[in-house]
Amino acid sequence: MLDFHEKRKLKGYLYAKPTVAAIFLVSALFSTSVYHRFVSEREIAEKQRATATELEVLKEQSAALEAQVAHLKSDRGIEGEIRDRFEVSKKGERVVVVLGDNANTGTTNAATTSSAAKPPEKKPSFWSFLW
Repeated sequence: MLDFHEKRKLKGYLYAKPTVAAIFLVSALFSTSVYHRFVSEREIAEKQRATATELEVLKEQSAALEAQVAHLKSDRGIEGEIRDRFEVSKKGERVVVVLGDNANTGTTNAATTSSAAKPPEKKPSFWSFLW
């Protein structure tokens, strides 16, 4: 056990201004290092979350593409794709074209195109009427 004078001498060294300054400097260096590690860990965690969500999206796209490939490998899928792209029909089949409704007037496209072929009648302006 240390006697009273040795304890006092040790306490004098520990509480001296240069020792306290050195301890403060070392703790400040450690604190900045810890802070930089914390910031980099947060950035890495954020990038990891973004990568995980991107991976999920890519997995869903991959599954959709695999399903499409499986459909196109079948005879029915090949036939359907050819019919869609090239508007082909088999012998004895008829092709029916359905025109959608025009949103503005409620008439079909065929009626709109036939009325569009006629030029609209011009009403004379007020000034030409007076002239």
